[in-house]
Amino acid sequence: MLAFNAALMVSDRAPGVLRRVFGDSARRLFERIDAGARISSVASDPRVPESDALVHIAVWALAVVLVGVAVWTWAGLVIGGVAVFACSLFVEVAQGRLSDTRAVEASDAAANGLGVAIGSSAVAGCYLAWSALALLFGREAREW
Repeated sequence: MLAFNAALMVSDRAPGVLRRVFGDSARRLFERIDAGARISSVASDPRVPESDALVHIAVWALAVVLVGVAVWTWAGLVIGGVAVFACSLFVEVAQGRLSDTRAVEASDAAANGLGVAIGSSAVAGCYLAWSALALLFGREAREW
C-alpha cells in the first residue's frame, strides 16, 4: 500500500489513470490534481475544489489502517502510524524533486497527518471493540 501511495503521489500520470478508473464522478478533483502548466485557468474555475486534501486524507488513512490491522498490537499501531506519516512526508518532498507537475505543499503534509490520525483512531476503535467482544464472549464460552 505504501508503494502504491508513493507511486500515486509522485506520478505525473496518476490523475489521468484515476480519472479512467473512477469516471466523471471525481473529474473536477482530478482536474485540480492534474493542473500542471494550466494551473491559473484551473485554479480560477469555481467548479474545481479548492484542495485535494480529501485525497491525501483517504490515501494515508487507508495505509495506516492496513498497517494497523496487519500488526494488531498497540505498539505496532503507534510505530506503524509514525512510519506511515514519515513515509507520507518523504513522498511529499519527493513530489517536488521527481515530478514536473507536482509541488510540495504544507497543506498536503497536514492532510497526510490528519489521514494517519483518522486511520489510527479507526484501528484503535477496532482494537477496543475486539477486546470488549473477547472479554464478553470469552467468559461465556468458558462457562459452557
